[in-house]
Amino acid sequence: MLVQTVVELFKHKLVTSIIVLACWPSHDQVLLSRLFFKHEMIVTFSCDPEVLQLAHLHKLQGVLYIPSANDLFHKVKPNYFSSWFKWVVVGESLPDIFDTVRYDADVLLIKQKWDKSEPYSGISSSTNTVFIDDVYIHPNAGVSLHPWAIWTIGSGLKIVYDRNKILRRQNLEQHPIRIATPMGTYAEGWYNGTLKEYLLDMKMSHRELGVRSGYISSALMIEWLNASEVIVPTLLWGTEVNNSSMVLKLRYGTSDLGGGAIRMMPERLHKLDYPMPIWPFNVGFTYLAERESSSNMFMKPFTISVWWCTLGLFIILALAQRATAKHPVEKEGAYIAALATYLQQDASAVPEGVSGRWSFLVLSISAMLIHAYYTSAIVSALMSTGRGGPDSLRALGDSKYSIASEDYDYIRYLMFDVKTNWDDLEYLKRKKKTSSFYKEILDGVRMLRAGQTAYHTEFNQLYPHLRSFSDDQICKLQYIDTIPEVLTWVTATKNGQWTSTFRIAGAWLHEIGLADRWVTRLRLKPPPCRAALLAERVTIDDIAPVLLLTLAGAVTSLMLLGIEILIAKWKTRNTIILSKSRYNY
Repeated sequence: MLVQTVVELFKHKLVTSIIVLACWPSHDQVLLSRLFFKHEMIVTFSCDPEVLQLAHLHKLQGVLYIPSANDLFHKVKPNYFSSWFKWVVVGESLPDIFDTVRYDADVLLIKQKWDKSEPYSGISSSTNTVFIDDVYIHPNAGVSLHPWAIWTIGSGLKIVYDRNKILRRQNLEQHPIRIATPMGTYAEGWYNGTLKEYLLDMKMSHRELGVRSGYISSALMIEWLNASEVIVPTLLWGTEVNNSSMVLKLRYGTSDLGGGAIRMMPERLHKLDYPMPIWPFNVGFTYLAERESSSNMFMKPFTISVWWCTLGLFIILALAQRATAKHPVEKEGAYIAALATYLQQDASAVPEGVSGRWSFLVLSISAMLIHAYYTSAIVSALMSTGRGGPDSLRALGDSKYSIASEDYDYIRYLMFDVKTNWDDLEYLKRKKKTSSFYKEILDGVRMLRAGQTAYHTEFNQLYPHLRSFSDDQICKLQYIDTIPEVLTWVTATKNGQWTSTFRIAGAWLHEIGLADRWVTRLRLKPPPCRAALLAERVTIDDIAPVLLLTLAGAVTSLMLLGIEILIAKWKTRNTIILSKSRYNY
């Protein structure tokens, strides 16, 4: 009967294989294994706890412990009491070793002596009910036993006090939880207050956003667990170049939670656990870019077919204007009048006849509509034209812009002060990085405003400083990502005793919307480009073709003038010669 109880307990825990820690003879092991096999349970027997090393790291493992006088249970390593291992202890009392196991240990106690005289049913057939206790291990209060479930022959397993078990683990009774918190610019000593006051100061909410979001999330999780927080200041964030590193504090277990949100990276997966996503992180270069010039702006508004159609319409109306002319003066000026009307200029000759005036009216309306389409298309093109300038790190390396960056350890030791496998970034560093590369954000903003520097920082920290820019400058801002927007996480000690509890607390913060509200409060939007409602001003590059065309026309006019003068002089000379010839005769 006890075998059935144990099987139902492990199935309730979603366990499919069991390791039995019992120092029994081989004959007894085989007989008990057969009973478990009848219930579709795979059993491994061992007297040595080293067998727990064979358990799959990412699969729930059941452990049935039956105490005996000569067992080696004291050799069990602490990590084998993590939440991945589901323990069931069958004995008259709980062994003393459970006084010091991990907080997340999932241990159930069946306070019965295993009676092998009953053919491996475990307890006498006269006993119809089995009581199962939850073993709760508090780091301060020690071990306590609490009723959790009962098993009967008729009803099987009944979970009676599962809610009580959950509530117990949500109450750490003010046990201290250590938060490794990067100090960032607070370490410079300019803020008059404690690190906690600095992180909670909403007047400084645009600074250290990854740390603020991570610390506040950690503090809320600790508050939900009724624990007390202990801030452990660190100099570094996500790097490990010295011992004062948040990652190292978590990695070596000297802290429990990370106060700075960091990215999930392959090399960190075996060092840290990620209980809660929180902050959308985005880092890159910002610079002022001019609008892209278009040397073909005056031809772009119409397609080739529209230009041909316009030319054909002009020829037809010009011929109609000449055909309806009543006087020689009208005929001579018909083409020029049609051209002037198309260009929205004044016509020197106005037809006198009804048909001529009607054709002139049609010409004027047609020219007005075509001109309206043309000018509106140019304005639309000016409003929609993209910005010029580099759009990648390699293009930035080939551009006129110098580069500078805010000084953070993750920027130094993950990007610019180490060799990476990112070719474009390495190219940019070779071409542009100087000894004065790192600049405070105020200096960086001044350089950015001057228009010759691309400044590197987290965009959300830069946005408040952009409010001092003019509308024209704001509309010229362009961005190049070094780290595209990615969700960063609150981190914890790898396989730590609190990790599963932190995950539950983090899920609760997201479920009730508190995490989203906090991120919304901290996250800023770039200042709006109000000047985008107006068309861009035309630059000298845009009108360069027109200037060249005008200059060519002026030169041609002078050449024609010279030709006319030469022809006039030639005619005058020929006239004089002809007159003299007639006079002589």
